[in-house]
Amino acid sequence: MIKNSLWSLLLAFIAGVTLASGYFFLTAPRPTQQHTDVEPIQTPPKLSRESVEIAQIDVLPSVKVEKQPVDSDLGSEHSKEQLQQQVKELKQALAVQKATVKNYQKQLRAPSDFEQVLLDKFEEQTRNEEWAYRTETALKDFLLTADLTVAPELVSAQCKTSVCKFELVAPEDNDAFDHTQWRELNDRLVKQDFWQQFKTSASTSSDDDFKLLLSTEQ
Repeated sequence: MIKNSLWSLLLAFIAGVTLASGYFFLTAPRPTQQHTDVEPIQTPPKLSRESVEIAQIDVLPSVKVEKQPVDSDLGSEHSKEQLQQQVKELKQALAVQKATVKNYQKQLRAPSDFEQVLLDKFEEQTRNEEWAYRTETALKDFLLTADLTVAPELVSAQCKTSVCKFELVAPEDNDAFDHTQWRELNDRLVKQDFWQQFKTSASTSSDDDFKLLLSTEQ
């Protein structure tokens, strides 16, 4: 009896193992079949560089490029306008400089306090005909007889009682006349007898003119 039970258990165990093995075999994933056959790679025929460039150019869309005419007249007109603008600016700057120089000259020629005193005295005095004529003539004679490098022109010579006002200008058509000629004239005048009578003086000068105020009084 016991012997039959053992055989039954052994058969049941073998049957269980067989069933379990069959189950795992059926449910296990099957590996995919790998093909080891590799087809040979066919290399394309070797193309020359010219062929590739031609093929690429054929693929690109054709674009028409129109040459724009160069408007030389427009460029020259623009340059002309720029030059005209520069000339205009230079003229304006020059006008400002001239005005500044003129203002400075005016300030330099403006009478000083002492010169204004002599001018006021000259205007207040009456003319002493004998003395005035003698002094004016002496200056005119000096200009005629003096051996100056370049003789200036006498514009006016006016004397009153003790004050004289003389004005001289550079000769025309003589660009070489400048302050050196005025200095030569002054150096010669101070040595003249009729000039020794003057005690005080005031003068203004430029390259073009020379103005003198002289008085026999202190």
